[in-house]
Amino acid sequence: MAVASLGLMGLGSQARAQGVSPQAMMVMKKQIAALQAQLATMERQQAAENKRVREALKRQRESLEADPFAPGGENVTPAGLSQPRLLKEGSPAARLVDSKRIPRSESFFDTFGAPGGNLAPSQTAETPYGEITALPPSHPDLYGPLRRGQLQIGGVRLTLGGFFEAAGIWRRRTTGSDLASSFMATPWGNEPAYHLSNWQQTERSSRLSVLAEGMITHKLVADGYVEIDFQAAGASANSHESDSYSPRARVIYGELKDIKDGWFFLGGQNWSLLTPYGHGLLARDEQIPITIDTDLLPGFNWTRAPQLRVVKSFDQAEDYSLGLSIESPSQASSNPKQAWIAPGHRITDGVKGTSTNNPDAAYSANPYPDTVLKFAADPGWGHYEIAGLMRYFRTRNSWVGGGRNQTVVGGGGGGSMVVPIIPDRLFFRASGMVGKGIGRYGSAGFPDYTFGRHGQPVPLPEASLLVGLWGNPTPALRLYMYGGAEEVLGRRSFNVGTGAYGYGNRRYDMGGCGVELSTNCAASSNVRLSAEATAGFWYTAARGDYGSILVGAQYAHNYLEAFSGSGGKPHTDDDVVMMSFRYMPFN
Repeated sequence: MAVASLGLMGLGSQARAQGVSPQAMMVMKKQIAALQAQLATMERQQAAENKRVREALKRQRESLEADPFAPGGENVTPAGLSQPRLLKEGSPAARLVDSKRIPRSESFFDTFGAPGGNLAPSQTAETPYGEITALPPSHPDLYGPLRRGQLQIGGVRLTLGGFFEAAGIWRRRTTGSDLASSFMATPWGNEPAYHLSNWQQTERSSRLSVLAEGMITHKLVADGYVEIDFQAAGASANSHESDSYSPRARVIYGELKDIKDGWFFLGGQNWSLLTPYGHGLLARDEQIPITIDTDLLPGFNWTRAPQLRVVKSFDQAEDYSLGLSIESPSQASSNPKQAWIAPGHRITDGVKGTSTNNPDAAYSANPYPDTVLKFAADPGWGHYEIAGLMRYFRTRNSWVGGGRNQTVVGGGGGGSMVVPIIPDRLFFRASGMVGKGIGRYGSAGFPDYTFGRHGQPVPLPEASLLVGLWGNPTPALRLYMYGGAEEVLGRRSFNVGTGAYGYGNRRYDMGGCGVELSTNCAASSNVRLSAEATAGFWYTAARGDYGSILVGAQYAHNYLEAFSGSGGKPHTDDDVVMMSFRYMPFN
């Protein structure tokens, strides 16, 4: 209004300078006063409208917090929260919309439940893995109506997830594994277990999760996520009388999200940043194989470990992201009995657990954390990543009165891609990695290093590759197939006199690997290749207001091959069938 008044006064001064009559001046002054009064009225009306909107938002929030299931109420969704990601054609979010789970053409009330008390449909992460595990989505929706499986406690919104599972497993060769296969435990021909098949049933993969989210400032979101299952084995756990296994922390972390500026900070235990993703680099968007086997398959790169992570997205749609993660290390060596140790010397690369650590496990002496740097791009057709990994391995060579630490650097690089072959119907994925000392980051369980002549760590040259297809021939049926392999690319060995040492030494005795009860078989500690081909399906048998029921089955063929040695080049294999019945109450 002040600017307008100054402008009108300027017109009056100009009129006097041009000799305007007093009567005209009077008319102009009245016009100025009328305009000023009109502007004042408009300002009062705008202030009243702003107050009304603020009060409506306050009433809605108080109503939702007091009784989230009450009918009615206004639905106001601040921009940038309910759908912070732009719906690009072909993106996971757009596919979610196009698949009729969030119709484009319907109104907000039609889509999320009109006044009447109905809760909005549940949402999962925008990956196949998220849909079969009821994994909460990676983006906040803090001001929309509550969805099934959500609770509001004050300013914090809780999202429940997970499933209850009954599973069955048949293995042609007994390995002692549950749903999490131990690929390196596949028995060789000299072991009695090679000739024994095994059937067992389990509920231990059942999973519970809780996501807590809230606003710290007008643009900063905080969340905490915890996910547990029952695949830990306590000292008294067994499958004889009562299958009583311990809960374990799969994932637990806290996160800060500055969605507007594209900064994301995470601290706690989560899937490694090295794990392939489906879009961007945000937690709960990981592109995990959808196998029933919870150890997935050889060739897939991952860990779940404590970490500190920062991700920067360069646009609101997260089409281009850069991430850096500092992750808890844990080195694993080959069989130390195959290391030559000079008389009077001792080689140490870890210690047994104490205090709250497992006393039956070895804890390594890594000097620095593992470091992962990754760049991800979603240019409009597919998702692409490149990543680098740096690791550090250390041993100590001790003798009476002294000793020295021996540290070497390892690591590698790789990438992954996910592309649609038939939009919304068929997808292809591929990922791989090559480097030295990267065994920890593969499902097969290869060691990271062996020992050199002086007990120093010698990282093994290793590579991994995974390819896969999955698709939905019908809305209720999802099919998948994967092939993956991990390989030690070269021998790292030496000889001292008549003694053979290291990994893959040609002198190691392999002659008895096909003779039952023979002790002449060094294959299990000198594996060169671990591979698997697998295929399966997930079928949604029922879905309604009280959750979903999924039925799944999977067949896998596993193959192990050792380095050649004295007496041959042994190999072994196994066939595995898994079946799953899952109830997901929150999806």
